[in-house]
Amino acid sequence: MSAAASTAGIVCVIAIASSLISLIVPQGSNKRAVNAVVGVFILCSLIIPFKNAFFNSDFNFDLPEYSDNLSASADEAYEKALLTETKSKLESSLVSYLLNKGYKIKTAEITLNSKFKAGIYIESICIYIYKSEVKRSLEIIKLTEEKYETTPKLRMI
Repeated sequence: MSAAASTAGIVCVIAIASSLISLIVPQGSNKRAVNAVVGVFILCSLIIPFKNAFFNSDFNFDLPEYSDNLSASADEAYEKALLTETKSKLESSLVSYLLNKGYKIKTAEITLNSKFKAGIYIESICIYIYKSEVKRSLEIIKLTEEKYETTPKLRMI
């Protein structure tokens, strides 16, 4: 039987028993004392199943062995989020910059690195251009070098 069903059964039996006891006891000061005892008894019988459920249960919170490899400290999580956001902003900035200059750019991929405590630096830039822009590829490289101080790689789509 489940814990909820057994608790409900116990409460019903105790309620019936306490009703019968209060019917048997005559009116007067004895009835008040018996009602107080029955009330405490009902209260205890309601609390005990919950106490047993929480304190006698075997909660197993063991983590798998590989969980240490998957978890990251707050600093590592912050650094990762910072790199992801910076990468996204730099890529959209580069694409917008080149589109505003009149070049047909599909997208740009920027690889960042922050292994050194000096900050974040651009490791590489890859710009995906359309075939119609091959003639102007040197201009795209020059503008990107001026803006980001890194020589980009161009890929045709």
